[in-house]
Amino acid sequence: MKKGILLPFVLAVAAALVYGMIVNNAQKKLNTSKALKTVLVPTRDIKEREVIKRDYLKRVQMPAAYVQKDAFIYTTDADFAKIDNAIARVQIPKGNQISKYAVTSLSPEAGLSSKIPVQMRGFIITVDSNVASMIKPDDNVDVLLTFEAMMKSGARQKVTVTLLQNIKVLGVGSNLGQGLDAKAMAAMRNAEEDAAAYTDQSALSLALSPKDAQYLALAKDEGTLSVILRSHGDVAQYVMEIATFEKLFQ
Repeated sequence: MKKGILLPFVLAVAAALVYGMIVNNAQKKLNTSKALKTVLVPTRDIKEREVIKRDYLKRVQMPAAYVQKDAFIYTTDADFAKIDNAIARVQIPKGNQISKYAVTSLSPEAGLSSKIPVQMRGFIITVDSNVASMIKPDDNVDVLLTFEAMMKSGARQKVTVTLLQNIKVLGVGSNLGQGLDAKAMAAMRNAEEDAAAYTDQSALSLALSPKDAQYLALAKDEGTLSVILRSHGDVAQYVMEIATFEKLFQ
């Protein structure tokens, strides 16, 4: 082959190879973009600072090219745990992809209001730290009030009444039931131990109706509040008589 023909031939082959590589890469990118991925999207609008539950989510397949960079991807059912009980930082419309930026973990920083059921109120009382250590978020308690009452005889006597029954505990101190890992749990305990050096009281957050919240606010300044644990399966409302020393020794 003549030298004058060889150079154009080599350039043509090189150009063909480069073109082939470009076409091949473009084809790979096209195939990748067509590949389907499964993302988690809400089945209804999720409000800002609302706790996200698994029942609010569904799986949707879409081309990989349309999946947001930080979206929650579904591969196994274990992926639901990454978002279950998270808190929405912003409102997430129905059907939208949920980005990792749009959610945060359930924590005191996210606020107690995220755990309060609709039409309920979060009422915070203080109890002995030893008592609080035996109570966990989502336990049910009864609230008792001990105060001094005027009896029919005209004498004043301490009595105890069951003020509220089957009340849901939202949080104990900074523990809102957020499912902390061992490291975070240890850090929380250390913080609470430091706080205990200054007080032997701990905060107990209760879910109350507005009416019950009013009566509890009224009662707590009239005597001493106590909380007693209930079995998770016991949701009955019992008729409780007032406890007095006279009845105690009869």
